Amino acid sequence: TFSVDPAGWRGDFNDGDASWDPVWEVATSVDSAGWTSEIRIPFSQLQFPSDSAQTWGLELVRLTHRDHETDLWSFYGLDQSGGPAFYGTLRGIHLGREPLHAEILPYVTTRMERLGHADPNSPFFDPHPTRLRVGGDLEYLVNSSFTLSATVNPDFGQVEVDPAVVNLTQFETYFSEKRPFFVQGSNVFDFGSPGCNINCGLGLDLFYSRRIGARPPGWTLAFPEGRWADIPDNTTILGAAKLTGRTPGGTTVGVLDAVTGSETARVARADSSTFRQPVAPLTNDFVGRVKQDLDGGNLVIGGLFTSVDRHLRDPGLAGLLPSSSRAGGADVRYYWGGHDYFFYAALTASRVTGDSASILRLQRASARYFQRPDRTTTGDGLFSAAYRPGATALDGYAAIFRVAKQGGSWLWDLNGMAESPGYAIDDLGFQREADKLWVNGSVGRQLNTPTSWYRSLVAMVEADHTWNYDGDPTASTVSVYSSLQLLDYWNVVLFAQRAFPARSDRLTRGGPVVRTTGSTGGQVAVSTDSRKALTLDGSFTYNHDDDGGYSSEVGLSASFRPSPNVQVSLGPQYSYVDSHTQYVTSVADPTATAFYGHRYVFSHLSEKQLSMETRVNVTFTPDLSFELFLQPLLASGRYHAFEEFAAPRRETKRVFGRDVGTIRSLTRDGTVTGYQVDPDGSGPASSFAFANPSFDSRSLRGTAVLRWEWRPGSTAYLVWTQTRGGTARDRSLAVGHDLDALVNIPPDNTFELKISYWLPL
Repeated sequence: TFSVDPAGWRGDFNDGDASWDPVWEVATSVDSAGWTSEIRIPFSQLQFPSDSAQTWGLELVRLTHRDHETDLWSFYGLDQSGGPAFYGTLRGIHLGREPLHAEILPYVTTRMERLGHADPNSPFFDPHPTRLRVGGDLEYLVNSSFTLSATVNPDFGQVEVDPAVVNLTQFETYFSEKRPFFVQGSNVFDFGSPGCNINCGLGLDLFYSRRIGARPPGWTLAFPEGRWADIPDNTTILGAAKLTGRTPGGTTVGVLDAVTGSETARVARADSSTFRQPVAPLTNDFVGRVKQDLDGGNLVIGGLFTSVDRHLRDPGLAGLLPSSSRAGGADVRYYWGGHDYFFYAALTASRVTGDSASILRLQRASARYFQRPDRTTTGDGLFSAAYRPGATALDGYAAIFRVAKQGGSWLWDLNGMAESPGYAIDDLGFQREADKLWVNGSVGRQLNTPTSWYRSLVAMVEADHTWNYDGDPTASTVSVYSSLQLLDYWNVVLFAQRAFPARSDRLTRGGPVVRTTGSTGGQVAVSTDSRKALTLDGSFTYNHDDDGGYSSEVGLSASFRPSPNVQVSLGPQYSYVDSHTQYVTSVADPTATAFYGHRYVFSHLSEKQLSMETRVNVTFTPDLSFELFLQPLLASGRYHAFEEFAAPRRETKRVFGRDVGTIRSLTRDGTVTGYQVDPDGSGPASSFAFANPSFDSRSLRGTAVLRWEWRPGSTAYLVWTQTRGGTARDRSLAVGHDLDALVNIPPDNTFELKISYWLPL
């Protein structure tokens, strides 16, 4: 997709991928009759069959913002799915030969850091480290259908930093990919995520490219002996290559291979002696995807395979990471009824091998909790799912399907997914939970004919249910959703959900199943006319638990265009959580026979978060732009009313010091540092202590990027990144105090200049 506006601003997308950056030119002219554009797109930037006489699919779209109007050259209705199946046809292009194309993009970058948090007592203290780095990218048009992209020693300093989050769960936070090499063409690797009408967060994410070049996985190995450690921020990507394309016969191929280097941390003991600790092994990551279009694109069958191989020479890393990981599967996608009906199914399997200690970590991980003492599953129908501390391999499978009516007035879908207990794809994929069976269905109606009070209306009802392989019902919900666009182009979304009481096999984090309370909640969201210079998007979310806990969140997004080339966005957000079942810790206690010799401590948690995402985008010329991202985050959490469940698979809890036993605060210099609990008073149980988990967190993260395309395809970036953060204990959120404290935290500043030069061959 190539787009242009009257000012000559260029936009380009590849199947929705905005990171695609082809080299092309445009000129525009504005006069009394309107405006015109002339676009020059080299054949070398496109992929097409080798036939001398070409037939291309083509769509032309005009967006008129003042009228909120979309005009299509090849028309399809609002109640149709759209896409290439509805494109028109362009004939009569005759090419004497295939374009030969290769381009090299070498770069040089210089980077300087000013580290405000650096410890001057560390033997590795360097408050102003500098670095010079050289690398490059290659793109080669193998033929008119396939493109080979490669990168050597890539640098992604111009990429926006991730926002700060406070994660009090046992599950990993998902961050989207922003690095251009991995984003460009990534749609070809899509697999196992067919979507759904409501609650669409589930899928089989076999390929999560942020695993490549991530933080060294063995960084924790530097601290058992060390007082100070100098640990690399990321593993170095030595090189990566990607082959993507589509044959004239409708076969789509995507292959990516990346090699990351071994990394070591410099570690200093308290006696000032130093040593080097390996924190990341030499690793090869591979993903391959094949899809075949049949029946004019209505039927697509395909497969995907991923592998990770690590060269593990350090015993610490061998006990931490599997030596190899394999995952693969097949999928089928089918459209019928003019693309109004849709079916998708995928079946995958995984196998992870390595040292018994690394496989034991996978069995005990939050995605599985094989060690759960009341767990009865020993198999999933294909593979062993028993808890085996000496195992050197872990096997599993997963499947997902969707059948839906996605066009016309009436809409419906039916979805299902299964992830066996031993399914493990985290080495190159993203996975929060295995041991799960899920079904979901919805029905609704969309009305796209304007009436006297709305332009369009969608209303749906949905239900879903989740079990584990033991048969425990772990979640069950019913939801109602409605969205409408009013005559003035304001949009309103209403959502309500009832979650029924269920059993949680995750809440005790490896302990027995307990019963969780039900809840009722909903959301109201309103957005104003997007044509205006000032647009607002606000939402309010509220959820009330049957045990008295509740949560609420207010969010606002304001976008302002003071001039056509400037956009300022502000997104303040405030949330409050009053949870009555927040996990704290577990301790061994032989007298706690109901919980198999352990006590699982929970508490009430009062958590507040206040943040604001700020974005500024300025386009000085089509070749010179400025982007700013800034996010302050203030958060506090106060833990109180420490408690335990009275028995497994029950909802009743007993508060220490009120319902059972005693509890006292441990203080130092007037600050509560921990708690001492005697769980049964004068009974036989031993007392135990734990640290005060209450917190006050402050963070500021931001990136400013000046981008200049100083010649076609050649770019210079000037980047400033700042992060600062700190924590306190046992405080409640106080905006004025916390902002003052945040400003006074010494920042870490990074300044980078990156220059690339485009060499077409």
